[in-house]
Amino acid sequence: MKTYRGKKSAGELGDQVIMVDEEPYRLKHIVRHSPSGFNWGYGGSGPLDTALSILTDCLGRKQADQLYKPFQRVFVATWGNEWSISEEEIKDWVKKQQK
Repeated sequence: MKTYRGKKSAGELGDQVIMVDEEPYRLKHIVRHSPSGFNWGYGGSGPLDTALSILTDCLGRKQADQLYKPFQRVFVATWGNEWSISEEEIKDWVKKQQK
């Protein structure tokens, strides 16, 4: 089961890295709104790309395209400097959206 983890670095905005714990790797940034990279903790372009990238990795591109904006509002915009979310938590949330 994957767990996505983020911790804000002391560097510039967009320097944030998201790690996936299953077999540790850096999450690929899917650029749609923010050419400068991932971010979280507010509503904006960096958090939208964070949501899209996490959901694409977890669920596939088709579902991610449909759900990344509400996922950003509910989760990504509320995260502090350090956070984690499991694949199971994401999939449980997705099931609730489909009801």
